[in-house]
Amino acid sequence: MVALIGNRALDDPGAYGVEHNDALMVRDVGWLLVWVDTAQEALDTTLIAYRVAEDPRVMLPVGISMDGAFLTHSEHVFKIPPKSKVQKFLPPYDLGNRKLHPSNVISVAPQVNEDWVTELRKQMDEAMKNARKVIEEAYRDFAKIFGRDYGNPFIEPYMVEDADVVMVGMGTVSKPIKEAVRRLRAKGERVGFLRIRWFRPFPTEDIIRYLSGVKVVAVVDRDYSFGSPFDGGAVFTEIRSALYEAEHRPLMMNFIGGLGGREISYNDAINMFNMALDAARKGMVEQRVIWYGVRE
Repeated sequence: MVALIGNRALDDPGAYGVEHNDALMVRDVGWLLVWVDTAQEALDTTLIAYRVAEDPRVMLPVGISMDGAFLTHSEHVFKIPPKSKVQKFLPPYDLGNRKLHPSNVISVAPQVNEDWVTELRKQMDEAMKNARKVIEEAYRDFAKIFGRDYGNPFIEPYMVEDADVVMVGMGTVSKPIKEAVRRLRAKGERVGFLRIRWFRPFPTEDIIRYLSGVKVVAVVDRDYSFGSPFDGGAVFTEIRSALYEAEHRPLMMNFIGGLGGREISYNDAINMFNMALDAARKGMVEQRVIWYGVRE
């Protein structure tokens, strides 16, 4: 199953604007989760998601997360691939021995209680681990057939190679942050941005590779995780956990903002970077989690 999730603020009170908790609600029940930041990436990722979800090594649902309003209700120019290429990339789906037919007696969603739950959960765990290789294969084949290469399927690094401060986020927040990176780079500041595409499976090795050597990691969460360690957002907490095994752990800051569709602008990104750069100069973080832009 593939679900296109237009992330909106959860009730109560709800809003039509973006809030990533909409998709994050299913992060611990066996869903694969991927975030996109353009309409073209949304279309391409939908094709890739069916390829991954239907692979016999995976067979798990995939949630494709689009930022509510900013992406779901904006106009974009994108290319629709020819049907022949889609059919080459996505051959007809074969249900195999799970086809619903009177002559094929199967059981759907049985109650197994304590007898088999642990074993079934372990199978799902193995499927999630298998998904990493299947995702890589799908992106490679997609590039060959459609001519669009996304590089690393799991993350998008932007000017992070020599960065002292790297900001991390998901979805459309990448656009103002990238602009801030370009402007600050022009002034000589060594900053970068890392966009996470696949949140499940989590890109642990890539996080360690790109972030373990920097001075400060600033995570922008368009979500919240009440009662979490250090009261941080979901992405912040996951990255902090991933970096625990790193040889050189950076200082970390968390900006929770843009909830319910409030815009995170270029100026906001500059302000966040300036706070992170100040922490890098001082060698300490004075406030670990900041609810950015909260009115008094």
